[in-house]
Amino acid sequence: MFRTADPACASSEFATLASQVTDWERVLILAEREMATARLARAVVDAGNGIPSEVSTLLRRQALTDELRMQYLSRRLQQTCRMLGERGVRCMLLKGAAVGAMVDPTFCWRPMRDADLLVRGEDVDRAAESIIESGWVATADEVLRGLLANAHHRPPFLDPQVPGIRLELHVSLLPASHPFVFDESIMWREARPDTESFAGALIPSPEHLLLHAAIHFAWQHSVQFGAWRTFRVVAAANGNPGFDWDRFVTAARHARAASSSYWTLRLAQTMAGIPAPPQVLHRLTPSKPEWILGALERHFIAAIAVGETPRSPSEGLTRRLWVAAMKSSHGGSEHHGNWDIENRWGRAYGNASTETIAQRFQRHTAGYRRWLSFVTETLVG
Repeated sequence: MFRTADPACASSEFATLASQVTDWERVLILAEREMATARLARAVVDAGNGIPSEVSTLLRRQALTDELRMQYLSRRLQQTCRMLGERGVRCMLLKGAAVGAMVDPTFCWRPMRDADLLVRGEDVDRAAESIIESGWVATADEVLRGLLANAHHRPPFLDPQVPGIRLELHVSLLPASHPFVFDESIMWREARPDTESFAGALIPSPEHLLLHAAIHFAWQHSVQFGAWRTFRVVAAANGNPGFDWDRFVTAARHARAASSSYWTLRLAQTMAGIPAPPQVLHRLTPSKPEWILGALERHFIAAIAVGETPRSPSEGLTRRLWVAAMKSSHGGSEHHGNWDIENRWGRAYGNASTETIAQRFQRHTAGYRRWLSFVTETLVG
């Protein structure tokens, strides 16, 4: 579904797959949602004929725009890291930025909407001052500033030259309510300096990079979006010469993040063809029968690859299925999710639902066919 290997599968396998596509509009929507348009465009070029000309033209135009934006973001982040280093502020690249430093400093291999930097708590004010002096501006969105006042990262810094380019300054890895035995102090201990493109910054160990990505995808994003970018992290970490599966499993289980890691690796294998050693998945597998794991997998795929099978018709049901997936036999409480049940963000921006319980019941009753399709096609399969 989401292929991550670049040249190897592009020419022959991609050409075969492309010839079977009947709904290119859906392909383009999925690529845009996952920020994979540029990679899809490269695969289309490598595949040659057989792709509708209008699709190929649209992809190339969008890919050029996306790659120029990523290269610009990379240069701006390199300048910022250099300034922080000169001022004695230790910083660490997180998520996509760390993958970029590890695999492709242009950020074209693993695109992102914003770059993430982690600094120590005592350095956050000096870091913010340096970031502003390097040309970034603090967001003027007062609602967003209020929502993120006590969050694990500062409100985003924006680039005044290119709309949509953002930098997030983290003071911790995860929100304060997280249930994991995993924080920035663990990351700092094993981080190493990047001596090339992002001089002045540190890079997490490949095991911690993958673990953070798994938690971010499965817990913070509830296995709902960001899959393709997460799978790129799986591919990058696994392809790193220093990566060790035993260290990763030990770190995941110690952090009480076995379920997050399991679902990230299982979906990467199913949807992107990135294999994980069977013994690794076995050591991380939640204590559930395979038929239940299979049903949960189809539910997650329905949310990620829209149109694959019917999606969950209820937010409450989605949350309960996620809780069931995250319950682990390895200890911990991953199932305390990062859900905005009180809808703080919706209320803050004035778009919270005003639907009553009676109206919700009526809507679900009228849409019983959606429930039937979801149960029979997605859960039962």
